[in-house]
Amino acid sequence: MTSYRRDTTGKAVMEAVGTAILLFTIQVSVSLDASLAPLAIGAVLVSIVYAGGPVSGSHYNPAVSLAITLRGGGHMAPPMMCIYWVAQIVGGVLGSFLGGFVNSNYSIVGVGEDFTIIQALTAEAIFAFILCFVILAVATNPKSADNHYYGLAIGLVVMAGAVSVGPISGGAFNPAVALGLSISNGFADFHYALAVSVVNLLGGVFAAGVFKLIIVEEYESIPRAINDEHVVL
Repeated sequence: MTSYRRDTTGKAVMEAVGTAILLFTIQVSVSLDASLAPLAIGAVLVSIVYAGGPVSGSHYNPAVSLAITLRGGGHMAPPMMCIYWVAQIVGGVLGSFLGGFVNSNYSIVGVGEDFTIIQALTAEAIFAFILCFVILAVATNPKSADNHYYGLAIGLVVMAGAVSVGPISGGAFNPAVALGLSISNGFADFHYALAVSVVNLLGGVFAAGVFKLIIVEEYESIPRAINDEHVVL
């Protein structure tokens, strides 16, 4: 029991630290209106995915944890998913606060000018789906087991999303990002952050469903060696 608790604590701390690093980078780069913010965010995500993969699986995103849980195959149990969610939100808020302190400015996820909230939420749902689907494909498909490109694939998806739909929706694709930025800024535009969180989670649900349809033949033959400790992001 003690070993289990230590293992669970280590995973939760890794998720909190990794999410905090991600949000710190987002807060600073976006608040400074840096033109290369998507590159900075994608690069740091690649780095922390590889850093935390052997420990927690490097989810750093409640939508990803949900997708991996629904994907089945023994990758993640619902109680562990809930622990991850708490760690990710706490880490996201902490990282956002630190980024705002360093930069003396706080940003939030918001609907882009000349776009509607429906367009923004649709964009968030689509890219959350893409992100979760790519993660399931590169990190849980037995045919891609033990690959060394998973971190790069994940970082590139986030970078592409930030560039393509970031101006429309704010480019969260992650409830920890939307909520962390809002809370650190005094719950600014919190209703939109909640809406983004909901559609991000829905994107994870659809990603798990589509993934199951794609690997029907292999679904019951997933190696037991691939467990939640090795499911990345």
